[in-house]
Amino acid sequence: MNAQHPNARQTRLSKTDRWIVRYLGFCTAMFSVCYIIAYVLGNENIFRTTTMVLAGTVLLKAMMLPPPRNGISGRATVMISLFCAVALFNSLVSMSPVESSLRWILWLGMVFCFYRVVGNADGSWTRAVIERLPFFFAILYVTIIIVIKFITNTELIPLAYHLSGLYGNLILASGLFAGKLWQRMTWSVFGLTAIFFSGAGGALFTVPIMFVPYIMYSASSVPVKGIAVAMLLMVGGALFFESQLFVRFLDIKLNITPTEGGATSGMERLEHSKDMRLALIQYGWGLAWSKPMGTGLGHTYKEEVSRLFAVPHVHNGTLSTLIELGFPCFFVVALLMIWMLWTILRDATIETQLKGFYFTYFFTIFGRSLSENYAPFDLGNFFIFVFLLFSIRFFLTRQRVVEQNRQPAFPPRPQMMMRPYGSRPPMPRPASVR
Repeated sequence: MNAQHPNARQTRLSKTDRWIVRYLGFCTAMFSVCYIIAYVLGNENIFRTTTMVLAGTVLLKAMMLPPPRNGISGRATVMISLFCAVALFNSLVSMSPVESSLRWILWLGMVFCFYRVVGNADGSWTRAVIERLPFFFAILYVTIIIVIKFITNTELIPLAYHLSGLYGNLILASGLFAGKLWQRMTWSVFGLTAIFFSGAGGALFTVPIMFVPYIMYSASSVPVKGIAVAMLLMVGGALFFESQLFVRFLDIKLNITPTEGGATSGMERLEHSKDMRLALIQYGWGLAWSKPMGTGLGHTYKEEVSRLFAVPHVHNGTLSTLIELGFPCFFVVALLMIWMLWTILRDATIETQLKGFYFTYFFTIFGRSLSENYAPFDLGNFFIFVFLLFSIRFFLTRQRVVEQNRQPAFPPRPQMMMRPYGSRPPMPRPASVR
């Protein structure tokens, strides 16, 4: 098997594998239309409708397929059973039981449907998807940039810039694993440019976080490459923060909403944003302790935080998950996540570059969740669909190594000694000579 690049095609995609790739392309188109409608109407509820359409599409496909070859057994049973227990308990203690129950049903339903679909595929879709992901994210990024030019609602403009920075991170993360060098360089420049012009501090903060698993992957394959990438990142970061580019980066957000916090420079705005997020973290931590059993999945606490801080959440996906799930459920989910990541890391049947992609992608989402409310249970984001697909493939389904029907370039030599063509066998020596 080719262990160099994820896009190396070895077998023709099966019918189900082609459907998975086309489904993610359909998701991209749906979310692009969703962004346009949401900004035109000024209503974000359109994302729920889009998610229901995408979930229904997977459900129909799952119903048309036979059960997975291996069935639900082993660690799949443990994982799904524990998540169902968490969902039931969290819905019972929720401040809005109906909303939390619907969110859990949708999320667990998507996991089960993805499991059935992925279980009937041979796994060759993973390479095709990785090859197309930078293009998918670029489409979403360009859609948001075009929409920004026509937005009249000033409250939605900062959100659009935040999303553009997020997709810049995802373009960079997935583009690092493109098949050819010029593609990797093109997508890396595209992603870094998108991050810069977003003016989103969280997007810039995520870059060194997402490069940690990529550097480890590079070092495991080519140690010199890993060291070179690490040195390039440190030198580039030092030069960027000491240059006027960093000042221009800070001024981008200042020009979007110049009156926020009374800031008169980008650096003052950065300090104000940092103080605001620290206050939100302190408030969120206190809210989590005051409601240790959780407020329920969904933005069930948004009214109180909106009244105090004029924002709908605490701007931290990890802390928001703790508030909504509560300490007991959050502890169970965290252990399940660690178990899943550790199992994938130790699975010898998963190729090294696929592990490198998966963990780089995960660290990108995790890094963005530290400054924004990108929670892993929010299906209103396209990148969560991708994360679920790969997680189910690598963890909930057993790995099947596809045997290649091809002869080796140099067939093994037989054990017995063969005489050269045309040579005579050794003649027995006469007894008289002995």
